[in-house]
Amino acid sequence: MAIIWSDKIGLRPFEDALTEEEIARVYRWSSDENILRWSGGAPTDLTLEEFSERLLGEHAYVPSNRRAFFIVTHSGELIGRIGCFAIDWDKKEGELGIVIGESAAWGQGKGRDAITTLLRHLFATTPLERINLFTFPENLRAQRCFAACGFRAIANARRFSPDIGEFDGIEMEITRREFLARQSYPISLSQEAK
Repeated sequence: MAIIWSDKIGLRPFEDALTEEEIARVYRWSSDENILRWSGGAPTDLTLEEFSERLLGEHAYVPSNRRAFFIVTHSGELIGRIGCFAIDWDKKEGELGIVIGESAAWGQGKGRDAITTLLRHLFATTPLERINLFTFPENLRAQRCFAACGFRAIANARRFSPDIGEFDGIEMEITRREFLARQSYPISLSQEAK
């Protein structure tokens, strides 16, 4: 699959080959407590070599319940990753996750652009009807970004992460109908296989 371009960023399929420099960059994000604190993760305890092997192994196996991408600038620089995970094709819903790993890219609207681009892609190429996400109550910056993309808070929820254990989260969602109502041009569902 080709890169999906928008005004500010591109979504490069997760399965595309990574350079050694790009793997080292993703490893740096995965080792940074400050970045992971906001995304609900914990720093990796793997060495760069072990991390590289695991990442390359993930490229070889593409689960049908995931659509994952690296966020790249127009010059090709990796700045983050985004995806729809835990997709339930029967219920037609999935969970959004995003990390902007390069702090120099924060506050420039690139996360918002990546989210909108992913939603446009998902609603145009899959039968998904609902995308939800969970965020920490204190992560007001993320909540503002998600709200600007059309997500609305629907509940406080107790969540569990293998990395950090149980935590309180805010669940937000957007439906296909809500997303399409916000768009200035129509999106039609293609018959692409899921």
